[in-house]
Amino acid sequence: MFIRNILRVATGFVLALTLSGAAFAQSTILVVDTNKVIQDSLVGQHVARQLETIYTSASSEMKAKRSPLESKAKSLQEQLKTKTSMQEVRSDAALQAQAKALQTDQQKLQVEEYYTANELKITEQKAIGQVSQRIKLIIDQIAQERNADVVLEKSLVIYGGPVDVTDTVISRLNSQMTTVPVTRERLPRKG
Repeated sequence: MFIRNILRVATGFVLALTLSGAAFAQSTILVVDTNKVIQDSLVGQHVARQLETIYTSASSEMKAKRSPLESKAKSLQEQLKTKTSMQEVRSDAALQAQAKALQTDQQKLQVEEYYTANELKITEQKAIGQVSQRIKLIIDQIAQERNADVVLEKSLVIYGGPVDVTDTVISRLNSQMTTVPVTRERLPRKG
């Protein structure tokens, strides 16, 4: 069923191309590799450096919170080794309290790691979003200047001879924007 639908769409597409061949022959189609624009532009490199700093800082924060828990877990394991039976473990109230406290702390750390991961995603999205807005404006300008009918993401083009304007977009972006604020987002914590 799925294959039949794809064949119908492909047949329709070929038919549309055939019937409107003259219109497409006169169309101007541009392509842009937006990943390359972000990766190679000055502002994209700036964002990447800032994000790397933020990621490194967040990783250090998480390591600092994880380290004491790892030490507590090792200490608890050492204490468990001295017990000869499960009955002895169950009857040791102090050991049970330590295990429960460790479990609670580990759960809190998992929640903190979840929040941190989401904060980093939001931080990256906001920074790239600012750059993407400018890229869109530049692409709109280039499309108007070149009387383009269509502008596609380069990776979507399978066949054809569209004009690649990626380098032009990078050049204009570099002249208009070299940095954007990249600030780590903080989500409010519950409880």
